[in-house]
Amino acid sequence: MKAIQLIAHGSPGKFELRTLDNPTPAPDEVVVRVHSCGLNHLDLWLESAGLPIQVPLPRTPGGEIAGRIEQLGSAVTNWKVGDAVAVQSNLFCGECEFCQHGEESVCLRGELLGVSRDGGFAELVAVPARALVKIPAGLDFNSSAALTLAGSTAMHMLTNRAQVRAGDWVLVMGGASGVGSAAIQIAKQLGAHVISTGSTEPKRQLAFQLGAEYVVDSSDANWPAAIRKITNRRGVDLVVEHVGGDVLVKCFDCLARNGTIVTCGATAGREVRLNLWPIFVKQQRLIGSYGRNRADIQATLEWAAAGKIAPVIDFIYPLAEAPAAFEKLRSRMVLGKLLVNP
Repeated sequence: MKAIQLIAHGSPGKFELRTLDNPTPAPDEVVVRVHSCGLNHLDLWLESAGLPIQVPLPRTPGGEIAGRIEQLGSAVTNWKVGDAVAVQSNLFCGECEFCQHGEESVCLRGELLGVSRDGGFAELVAVPARALVKIPAGLDFNSSAALTLAGSTAMHMLTNRAQVRAGDWVLVMGGASGVGSAAIQIAKQLGAHVISTGSTEPKRQLAFQLGAEYVVDSSDANWPAAIRKITNRRGVDLVVEHVGGDVLVKCFDCLARNGTIVTCGATAGREVRLNLWPIFVKQQRLIGSYGRNRADIQATLEWAAAGKIAPVIDFIYPLAEAPAAFEKLRSRMVLGKLLVNP
């Protein structure tokens, strides 16, 4: 099979298109023929050695996989060859106390597909059968790949880690991103008034098109003041945050009393300084959100099949051009998701 492999870290890293042996599934695994695989900022961290773990090279990146089952492991009985499936990128053991309660996102023995083991920038990939989710009828592979990680992350944030009530004011940071574009749509479906942010006019226009009622220019250092003005100084009930750094700190300036910030990323910085006084005086919450559970992926794909949400796809690359996809994601000019079609 053909696969794109990272052979040296850097920004950019060094990639090669290689011919590898086809994977052989373990008894509890399946081999999936990859039809589409999304690119995520996690892949950029892998490329630049920016993760807090050492990753042995070469490594095939890619965790946002949709395709068809090509081969079954000897112990797999609940799937069949040819089934259209999406793959849960945060691989889980299925046995620890958290997995037993359906909380696979915090599995004690979790692995990241495309980081801890080879991922989907390849024609074939072996994955545990328990990580598969059936793609609903009417949903294509590109849509599934575009939503499987980013969309389900937003679903986990808005329906598991925090809850949205009809009439709530929800601020979605970076509405043109994979997580942001899904979060706008999910929050609207839940009855919220949505405000979003964008650093360029095309990004702001996309947020409007997805359903945001107001969109603020995040390149203006004083953007939190615009949020306060929109809400008549009250602030928002919930912030969907996936940037980190100073952006997270500024989100507290936008938050109402009893408000919540749910955060799932730290691309702009992992360490911040917070003033605790307003947090406890205003009874505000900061909630972490990591990955997604199987139920979040199922809900995301079912919503998409029902027309409640739609993926935003910027560009689709052939496998040999995957390094160009990395370059474009680094440019921060992407609207939605970048996909690779092996």
